[in-house]
Amino acid sequence: MNRFPWILVGTLLWSLRTPMAAHAQGPGPSRPLRTNDVIAILGGGGAEARARGAHWETLLMATHPGHRLRVLNFAREGDTVFSQLRDVNYPPPLRQVADAKATLCVLDFGQGEAYGGIDRLEAFAERLDQWVVDVQALGVRVVLATPAPVLRPEPPPVEAYAERIRRIAQHRNLPLIDVFEAARGRRGLSEDGRRLSDAGHARIAATALRPWLGNRAVPGVDANGRFQEPSWEALRQALVQRNALWKGYTRPTNWAFLAGDRTEQPSSRDHRDLKIRWFPAEMEQFVPLLQAADRQADALAASAAPVPDSNTAR
Repeated sequence: MNRFPWILVGTLLWSLRTPMAAHAQGPGPSRPLRTNDVIAILGGGGAEARARGAHWETLLMATHPGHRLRVLNFAREGDTVFSQLRDVNYPPPLRQVADAKATLCVLDFGQGEAYGGIDRLEAFAERLDQWVVDVQALGVRVVLATPAPVLRPEPPPVEAYAERIRRIAQHRNLPLIDVFEAARGRRGLSEDGRRLSDAGHARIAATALRPWLGNRAVPGVDANGRFQEPSWEALRQALVQRNALWKGYTRPTNWAFLAGDRTEQPSSRDHRDLKIRWFPAEMEQFVPLLQAADRQADALAASAAPVPDSNTAR
């Protein structure tokens, strides 16, 4: 068996992990974030899309300067609590959380599963509850997130799934990020009735994450999801670039040649010496870039300007 993918991913994520992060049990709803938290996000397309705009990361980092938070988005379009398809040898989500030495994991499922209808609701709840157990078994605190509503005609029963997630959070005494409630009754948040626009992501984040922001005011956004406070927007843009680097490193398009089922192909090896694999060494060039991006984000978070209450997000 080719063990390279585990070594590669584990070595990378350990090197990017904040050294003081600790695996403390007990979610502590009144103290959801801790200094040096490594936050892993698992979920489907909605969770994956958040990394592109980086509004969640911006809000959390700007309101917790000095915490040196790291947000690692492992969500994938098409992932559900039941199925997460991956390439040959690619680490499954729980392995990624463990290798990342995550201290906090956001489980953000429900919208895609809701298309299975009410008949699948209890199966979803049982499987999500098992995810909670499995993540906690790694020594990682768990947060649940409800899905955004679907606003198309004859939408799937997302609200019922959101309510079931709330009940699991209450039963397990877990913090909850209630995206569904934050979006309730609001217009102009979606591109197509299902996917949130950039501005929609920003406005919902400002509401859903409010209990996590230490009562600090946050700036409003324009129609393109840009923060109206320049220092916050500079942080967001830095995090957008950082997230793109992260995705390029952890999800290379030619994974099969890196660590999958094509590592013996000549194109995966140095043309002068077929014993040498050039691709792994090339991928390691991402590491200092990511570390520099994290340092830049920390510095920008520390300099994010206070926001007057009159200019807060709506």
